[in-house]
Amino acid sequence: MKWYEQNFVNHRDWILDHLDLLGLDTSEAIVVLLIDFFNEHHYEISMEMLAKRSGISEEEINSILSVLTAKKYLSIKATSKEVHFSIDGLFETDTARDAAVLDSSLYDVFESEMGRPLSTVEMEKISEWNRTNDKKLILLALREASAYQKKSFAYVDKVLSDWKANGTTVEMIEEGK
Repeated sequence: MKWYEQNFVNHRDWILDHLDLLGLDTSEAIVVLLIDFFNEHHYEISMEMLAKRSGISEEEINSILSVLTAKKYLSIKATSKEVHFSIDGLFETDTARDAAVLDSSLYDVFESEMGRPLSTVEMEKISEWNRTNDKKLILLALREASAYQKKSFAYVDKVLSDWKANGTTVEMIEEGK
Protein backbone atom coordinates (compact mmCIF):
# COMPACT_ATOMS: atom_id res chain seq x y z
CA MET A 1 0.00 0.00 0.00
CA LYS A 2 1.35 3.42 -0.95
CA TRP A 3 1.91 6.05 1.75
CA TYR A 4 -1.00 8.21 0.60
CA GLU A 5 -3.43 5.26 0.62
CA GLN A 6 -3.04 4.76 4.38
CA ASN A 7 -6.19 5.48 6.39
CA PHE A 8 -4.45 8.06 8.57
CA VAL A 9 -3.37 10.24 5.61
CA ASN A 10 -5.68 13.20 5.08
CA HIS A 11 -5.32 14.07 1.38
CA ARG A 12 -6.89 17.51 1.61
CA ASP A 13 -4.69 18.55 4.53
CA TRP A 14 -1.61 17.30 2.66
CA ILE A 15 -2.61 19.12 -0.53
CA LEU A 16 -3.29 22.38 1.32
CA ASP A 17 -0.03 22.06 3.22
CA HIS A 18 1.95 21.59 -0.03
CA LEU A 19 0.16 23.96 -2.43
CA ASP A 20 3.26 26.05 -3.01
CA LEU A 21 5.39 22.99 -3.80
CA LEU A 22 2.77 21.53 -6.13
CA GLY A 23 2.42 24.75 -8.11
CA LEU A 24 -1.39 24.76 -8.14
CA ASP A 25 -3.20 28.01 -8.78
CA THR A 26 -6.39 28.79 -6.86
CA SER A 27 -8.79 27.29 -9.41
CA GLU A 28 -6.70 24.14 -9.85
CA ALA A 29 -6.50 23.71 -6.08
CA ILE A 30 -10.28 24.04 -5.70
CA VAL A 31 -10.90 21.45 -8.41
CA VAL A 32 -8.34 19.03 -6.93
CA LEU A 33 -9.86 19.40 -3.46
CA LEU A 34 -13.38 18.83 -4.85
CA ILE A 35 -12.25 15.73 -6.73
CA ASP A 36 -10.66 14.37 -3.55
CA PHE A 37 -13.82 15.14 -1.57
CA PHE A 38 -16.08 13.51 -4.17
CA ASN A 39 -13.85 10.43 -4.37
CA GLU A 40 -13.75 10.06 -0.58
CA HIS A 41 -17.56 10.18 -0.38
CA HIS A 42 -18.06 8.08 -3.53
CA TYR A 43 -19.97 10.81 -5.38
CA GLU A 44 -20.19 10.64 -9.13
CA ILE A 45 -17.94 13.31 -10.63
CA SER A 46 -18.99 15.26 -13.69
CA MET A 47 -18.05 18.55 -15.31
CA GLU A 48 -21.43 19.92 -14.31
CA MET A 49 -20.97 18.91 -10.67
CA LEU A 50 -17.46 20.41 -10.51
CA ALA A 51 -18.70 23.65 -12.10
CA LYS A 52 -21.72 23.87 -9.80
CA ARG A 53 -19.75 23.23 -6.58
CA SER A 54 -16.75 25.42 -7.49
CA GLY A 55 -18.54 28.34 -9.12
CA ILE A 56 -16.21 27.97 -12.10
CA SER A 57 -17.63 27.72 -15.63
CA GLU A 58 -17.67 24.30 -17.31
CA GLU A 59 -15.41 25.67 -20.02
CA GLU A 60 -12.81 26.70 -17.43
CA ILE A 61 -13.24 23.37 -15.57
CA ASN A 62 -12.42 21.60 -18.84
CA SER A 63 -9.30 23.74 -19.19
CA ILE A 64 -8.25 23.08 -15.57
CA LEU A 65 -8.71 19.33 -16.02
CA SER A 66 -6.51 19.49 -19.12
CA VAL A 67 -3.78 21.33 -17.19
CA LEU A 68 -3.96 18.89 -14.26
CA THR A 69 -3.74 15.97 -16.69
CA ALA A 70 -0.76 17.55 -18.46
CA LYS A 71 0.97 17.98 -15.09
CA LYS A 72 0.28 14.26 -14.52
CA TYR A 73 -1.60 15.12 -11.31
CA LEU A 74 -4.91 13.83 -12.67
CA SER A 75 -5.92 10.78 -14.64
CA ILE A 76 -9.42 10.18 -15.95
CA LYS A 77 -10.53 6.66 -16.79
CA ALA A 78 -13.86 5.87 -18.37
CA THR A 79 -15.53 2.48 -18.15
CA SER A 80 -18.91 1.44 -19.44
CA LYS A 81 -20.41 2.18 -16.01
CA GLU A 82 -18.58 5.29 -14.78
CA VAL A 83 -15.86 7.87 -15.20
CA HIS A 84 -13.17 7.73 -12.51
CA PHE A 85 -11.08 10.78 -11.62
CA SER A 86 -7.81 9.96 -9.82
CA ILE A 87 -5.49 12.54 -8.29
CA ASP A 88 -2.90 9.95 -7.22
CA GLY A 89 -0.39 11.72 -9.47
CA LEU A 90 -0.27 14.57 -6.95
CA PHE A 91 1.10 12.19 -4.34
CA GLU A 92 3.55 10.45 -6.69
CA THR A 93 5.52 13.52 -7.82
CA ASP A 94 9.12 14.06 -6.70
CA THR A 95 7.82 16.82 -4.43
CA ALA A 96 5.35 14.42 -2.86
CA ARG A 97 7.96 11.71 -2.39
CA ASP A 98 10.27 14.16 -0.61
CA ALA A 99 7.42 15.48 1.49
CA ALA A 100 6.26 11.95 2.33
CA VAL A 101 9.53 11.32 4.12
CA LEU A 102 9.01 14.55 6.01
CA ASP A 103 5.40 13.64 6.76
CA SER A 104 6.23 10.17 8.04
CA SER A 105 6.79 9.91 11.74
CA LEU A 106 10.32 10.69 12.89
CA TYR A 107 10.03 7.67 15.15
CA ASP A 108 9.34 5.40 12.16
CA VAL A 109 12.28 6.83 10.21
CA PHE A 110 14.64 6.36 13.17
CA GLU A 111 13.39 2.82 13.84
CA SER A 112 13.89 1.94 10.20
CA GLU A 113 17.36 3.48 10.08
CA MET A 114 18.45 1.94 13.40
CA GLY A 115 16.94 -1.42 12.45
CA ARG A 116 15.29 -1.90 15.83
CA PRO A 117 12.44 -0.61 18.00
CA LEU A 118 13.20 2.60 19.87
CA SER A 119 13.41 2.82 23.64
CA THR A 120 11.30 5.26 25.61
CA VAL A 121 14.39 7.41 26.28
CA GLU A 122 15.15 7.53 22.53
CA MET A 123 11.56 8.51 21.73
CA GLU A 124 11.79 11.32 24.30
CA LYS A 125 15.06 12.49 22.70
CA ILE A 126 13.44 12.61 19.25
CA SER A 127 10.53 14.56 20.73
CA GLU A 128 13.00 17.02 22.31
CA TRP A 129 14.85 17.45 18.99
CA ASN A 130 11.54 18.00 17.20
CA ARG A 131 10.65 20.84 19.59
CA THR A 132 13.96 22.64 19.05
CA ASN A 133 14.94 21.78 15.46
CA ASP A 134 13.48 21.74 11.97
CA LYS A 135 12.29 18.21 11.13
CA LYS A 136 14.33 18.21 7.93
CA LEU A 137 17.47 19.15 9.90
CA ILE A 138 16.92 16.14 12.19
CA LEU A 139 16.59 13.86 9.15
CA LEU A 140 19.75 15.34 7.63
CA ALA A 141 21.63 14.69 10.89
CA LEU A 142 20.39 11.10 10.84
CA ARG A 143 21.51 10.79 7.21
CA GLU A 144 24.97 12.08 8.15
CA ALA A 145 25.18 9.60 11.03
CA SER A 146 24.23 6.78 8.65
CA ALA A 147 26.75 7.93 6.06
CA TYR A 148 29.54 7.66 8.64
CA GLN A 149 28.07 4.41 10.01
CA LYS A 150 27.61 6.05 13.41
CA LYS A 151 23.99 5.07 13.97
CA SER A 152 23.66 6.29 17.52
CA PHE A 153 21.52 8.90 19.17
CA ALA A 154 24.62 10.44 20.76
CA TYR A 155 26.14 11.00 17.31
CA VAL A 156 22.95 12.54 15.89
CA ASP A 157 22.69 14.74 18.99
CA LYS A 158 26.31 15.89 18.53
CA VAL A 159 25.71 16.70 14.85
CA LEU A 160 22.60 18.74 15.71
CA SER A 161 24.47 20.56 18.51
CA ASP A 162 27.42 21.36 16.22
CA TRP A 163 25.11 22.62 13.48
CA LYS A 164 23.20 24.79 15.95
CA ALA A 165 26.45 26.22 17.38
CA ASN A 166 27.71 26.99 13.84
CA GLY A 167 24.38 28.44 12.70
CA THR A 168 24.06 25.75 10.04
CA THR A 169 20.66 25.63 8.30
CA VAL A 170 18.90 23.10 6.09
CA GLU A 171 19.44 25.39 3.10
CA MET A 172 23.19 25.58 3.76
CA ILE A 173 23.46 21.79 3.95
CA GLU A 174 21.41 21.28 0.80
CA GLU A 175 23.59 23.80 -1.04
CA GLY A 176 26.72 21.98 0.14
CA LYS A 177 28.06 24.83 2.27
